[in-house]
Amino acid sequence: MASEVNQKTGESARVDPRLFLREEELDNGIALLLATERIISDITRKAQRQTGLNASGLRLLMTIRFEPGLTVSELRDKMGATTPTIARILGELDRKNLVVKTQGGRDARRRRLTLSDEGEQMLRPLVDKLRSALRDAYRDAGANAVSGTRAVLEALTQ
Repeated sequence: MASEVNQKTGESARVDPRLFLREEELDNGIALLLATERIISDITRKAQRQTGLNASGLRLLMTIRFEPGLTVSELRDKMGATTPTIARILGELDRKNLVVKTQGGRDARRRRLTLSDEGEQMLRPLVDKLRSALRDAYRDAGANAVSGTRAVLEALTQ
């Protein structure tokens, strides 16, 4: 059972033998991820009230902010939303002058998305709060936690 917990599905015995993950430790990690999601959601909910945007619009803006240059279809895939939903939300954000669509790449029909100056300004307080929370957590956890946390989160998103 321990070997199943310590290797990926379909993975051969190339697991670092020093890494021994018990189910309780994995469950604790999941609980911590959920707690982190709640903290981010609380900060985001407060930003919703301040910006007047709904959760979907704010989440879309944040995605564009942290990954500028995505195409509409790439954004749709990242958000896990339908094309009409993304088009509707982008239309609302465009009417508020929060996003900029520019031609880019080989296909001139594909639009690359970035935030406008107004969009950046609107998100600045939210980004500052998220940065502050992460900065405080890193300082509490210590220098080694920065690279370790990043490695774990990047592995989760791949």
